[in-house]
Amino acid sequence: MHQELVQRVTKKISQLYIGVIDHIIAPPFCASCKKFLTERMIFCLDCYDSIQPIVSVQLQVTKLHAISVMAIADYQEPLKSLILAKAWGDIIAADQLGHLMWDMTYFKHMPCDYLVPIPLHWMRSIKRGYNQAEEIARVLAHKKNVEVAPLLARVKNTPFQSSLAFDKRLGNVKDAFVLKNIDSEKYRDKHIVLVDDLMTTGSTLASATKILLPLKPASITAVVACRVC
Repeated sequence: MHQELVQRVTKKISQLYIGVIDHIIAPPFCASCKKFLTERMIFCLDCYDSIQPIVSVQLQVTKLHAISVMAIADYQEPLKSLILAKAWGDIIAADQLGHLMWDMTYFKHMPCDYLVPIPLHWMRSIKRGYNQAEEIARVLAHKKNVEVAPLLARVKNTPFQSSLAFDKRLGNVKDAFVLKNIDSEKYRDKHIVLVDDLMTTGSTLASATKILLPLKPASITAVVACRVC
């Protein structure tokens, strides 16, 4: 009994020591305001409190089909900075978005068999080094214990949706996606969830959904970090 107690105390001291060293080498700070924190969190309490949750919206895809799109909040700080971080290759920001989307959307309660990230064109993927939607999907898949299924390929290297006028965005992503060579029966009657970091007009999600509809899934929904309201 005495030896067991010594081992437990020794383990606790080691954990505390490692924690102190970790705070010295890489002190925790808020991802938005950069305030130093006493424990590892993505945002400080003030920044968390500034996030205003929003309800899901229905995105009309065809005359007969609409999908529900879940989001944490609108495209404002403190989330906006994490989304823009992909421009300078900050992969940690994508991981943080994934955890926030799990904690702060209804996704964890939704039926889901496969997560399908919105793909980048291969040229943009090489330039950036990673796909933010894929990194987010990996976090959500681990939390939900489901599979990431990269079913789509982007065959058009389109300009950023945010760089275009509203009336040009639908045409920008028209025919941008194709279905990869997959076993389509695997996805029949399954619940598919599209993943992206940002929804502006919804044109990208709608275009991707149209490509997935022939698989005849039980449902298609989408989850994003932010939505332009």
